[in-house]
Amino acid sequence: MTAFEMEDLAARGALLVGILIVLSRLAKAALERLNLPDLLGYLFIGMALRLVEGTGLLRFVDGPQVLSFLAQLGIVALLFRIGLECTPKNLLRRLSGATRIWIANITLSLGAVLGVALFLLDWALLPSLFAAVALTATGIGVSVRIWRHTDRLGSAKGALMLDVAELDDLSGVVLLALLTALVPQLQAGLSADLVGPMALTLGLVLGKLALLALGGLLFAQYLEHPLTHWLHDLQPRPDLMISVLGIGLVGAGLAALLGFSAAIGAFFAGLIFSRDPLSVKIDASFDSLSDLFIPFFFLHVGFALDLSLLFGNLGAVLLFFAAAVVGKGLGSFMPVMNRLRPSSALTFAVALVPRSEITLLVMQRGLDLGVVSPDAFAVVVAVVILTMGTVPLALRLLLPPVTTT
Repeated sequence: MTAFEMEDLAARGALLVGILIVLSRLAKAALERLNLPDLLGYLFIGMALRLVEGTGLLRFVDGPQVLSFLAQLGIVALLFRIGLECTPKNLLRRLSGATRIWIANITLSLGAVLGVALFLLDWALLPSLFAAVALTATGIGVSVRIWRHTDRLGSAKGALMLDVAELDDLSGVVLLALLTALVPQLQAGLSADLVGPMALTLGLVLGKLALLALGGLLFAQYLEHPLTHWLHDLQPRPDLMISVLGIGLVGAGLAALLGFSAAIGAFFAGLIFSRDPLSVKIDASFDSLSDLFIPFFFLHVGFALDLSLLFGNLGAVLLFFAAAVVGKGLGSFMPVMNRLRPSSALTFAVALVPRSEITLLVMQRGLDLGVVSPDAFAVVVAVVILTMGTVPLALRLLLPPVTTT
């Protein structure tokens, strides 16, 4: 390729990226006015882009390749942000109250979705496992917006909801790492001969996760605080966040060298910096970077979704939606039914039903590995869209605005 051709291709790529950024910002502003998650807008833009690409209008630029590259940056930024927003120290302090709910909703969600996939839809084992793991996660941002709007996020029930959602995210990331490592063995099918190799693989993965966690703990305990404050004194915001993000990318790369995806490393890097009080400032200055890169991951998911496949899988979508709602809802309702009034327990359970970022990340990972079919991917993405669209409506009915006198 000549220098002129490279320059021409770069200009076309810049045009596409610029258009997508503007459309993403417009979608975010519009959906915020409607009190709906901006993630929905990004998915729909990605779907529209796929339709446009099908007409051949994107042949002037390699749209899929550009979007795929930016999506990888978006995944790293997304998982770093999720890790940064976690509060492990506070979570450990309140762990006893959230653990029972977390175990119940993870177990019932996993079992309900796996049962539907294997026994009602006759899916293969691997796509069933990816769908089940994906739908154990909670998209708490969908509910937080409504709870904050009704001035209930600061209540004890709101804090408990956030704790359970954080545990859901943590377990979702760990389960993704374990499942990804087992893919080569599971592709050969289950047999007694594979029990030993699978146990060894799980042991190695858990050992690597422990090593990654230990390294992160040592860094957080002895290096993070002086490093962050030194960078803060050295550089004004947002330069501080750029340096912190650079360290996060190093962590993501090291995780990849251990055999994990860069997303896992980015999540642990975010956790490292979440313990420092200065992380509140870091988190605020990260908004611009996350708003730039994170939408590209959801655009890529929407672009990967073949809408034509949904028409032949509407029954599967409804079954999965029912399993996702019942599994997460019952798993969250039953442990608190003796602690809260029935109406409050129902509201709490509904708030934990939405699925979003981690769910899409798991399914995209399965699609990239070739173990999740486009049909299975489309079904779970449709379930995500349904939960994000219906739960805010339900919560508005269950959480009327607080009246002040």
